[in-house]
Amino acid sequence: MSKHAYTKKNKIKKSTASRIFDTCNVIFMILFCITILIPFWDMIVRSFSRAQDISYMHINFFPKVWTLSAYQYCLQNNEILGAAFVSVARTVCGTVFHLLVCCLAAYSLTRTQMPFRKIITAVLLIPMFFSGGMIPAYLNMKNLHLLNNFMVYILPSGFSIFNCIIIRNYFFSVDKGMEEAASIDGASQTRIFFSIMMPLSKPVIATVALWQMVGQWNSWFDNMIYCRRSASLTTLQYLLRRMLDSLNRTPDTPYEIEAMGEMVDMNPDTVKAATTVLVVLPIILVYPFLQKYFVKGIMIGAVKG
Repeated sequence: MSKHAYTKKNKIKKSTASRIFDTCNVIFMILFCITILIPFWDMIVRSFSRAQDISYMHINFFPKVWTLSAYQYCLQNNEILGAAFVSVARTVCGTVFHLLVCCLAAYSLTRTQMPFRKIITAVLLIPMFFSGGMIPAYLNMKNLHLLNNFMVYILPSGFSIFNCIIIRNYFFSVDKGMEEAASIDGASQTRIFFSIMMPLSKPVIATVALWQMVGQWNSWFDNMIYCRRSASLTTLQYLLRRMLDSLNRTPDTPYEIEAMGEMVDMNPDTVKAATTVLVVLPIILVYPFLQKYFVKGIMIGAVKG
């Protein structure tokens, strides 16, 4: 029997109801994607448009006149390079530290011989549902001498029980035979963790890394609360937010504002769109490299137990 005949014979026949469902499902997903892409495209168009060309009644598909006025206003600040460096540094350092702590904690919680393992897990779950609030957190940072300190961006976000559970469940899916073989060969727990568990857990590590990177990159509130008096620790997101707030506080904001030594045409809405593009762009550039691990990591990490 030829391969074509075998494939045709064993092809699963779908019922009419199944084909209708698949068609409706495809149409729904296409429409859903459109509802996400069109507002994002409208935001990009606004960032490249003149103030008087923006329409509030319908979607702006293309700028009438292309202009970089909003980006000129955002990039005119001399602090922006330093703020971008702080944002990149906190994102990289915070993500690496978070992954190391969560992976070590998750690996420890997979060791069945560890005493009080279930009790420790239950205790770690409590902060996931209950929080002390902003004032106790601020006082805690003050007592730890972390105010106006770069480590305030790293240490408080170093552990997440949710991400720890995701990683722990993924570790459970790794074949125990590999650990036993390594132990017979004399490998220590540290060697097993770094040489076996970590390389085999790239999908879930990439998934958690993406979550943490997005959170660290978009964070600005901790800058406002803990590092407000330190200009050298200002993040890009907080700097752009301050610029936007100063623009919004200006009564009857004129369309023409001086930026980079020349008069530019813009308003708070075009600046808001430009700041959003500047903040979102780095994550968009990073996401394609981690996307192939995302679905596999989250599905296995969430289901396995």
